[in-house]
Amino acid sequence: MKVRIPYKKILAGVSAAIFIIAVFFAIRGVFLGLIKPMPDIDALGPRQLVLTYYKRLALTDTAGANRCLADDYRRELADVSPVYTVWLGDVKISEDARLRLRGMNSASYDERQYFVEYSAWQIGGGVSPSGQESSFVYVAKKTKTSPWRIICIGSGP
Repeated sequence: MKVRIPYKKILAGVSAAIFIIAVFFAIRGVFLGLIKPMPDIDALGPRQLVLTYYKRLALTDTAGANRCLADDYRRELADVSPVYTVWLGDVKISEDARLRLRGMNSASYDERQYFVEYSAWQIGGGVSPSGQESSFVYVAKKTKTSPWRIICIGSGP
């Protein structure tokens, strides 16, 4: 006697579960975004900007997180597959290092580099579903009076 495994039903159930989880966290992000409004990012220092970026991601507020990015970098990321963060926490940000992303070719007035470690459960974009993550975050001011913005997030200096 052959046992038939209902692959279509299993796939439909898994897809439905993922959809329900995504909807739950989207609603959670909107609700938490109302409770914890976005700070004035133009007034933040470089380290506070990086922390705000990761806090907004933890709230699943991608629109708020995107406001922390430089316009050029945001446009670069538009073609990248989205990563859906289900949970993000335990964010640790190093002290700043005055390193320029493009060395002497940098046109920015000032730049800082931070090493960020965090725990995340993410889906999509080729990232593993969960684990400890780390990245280097570059923050810059175009002019002396302009606000700080994230110009690059990468896995190495």
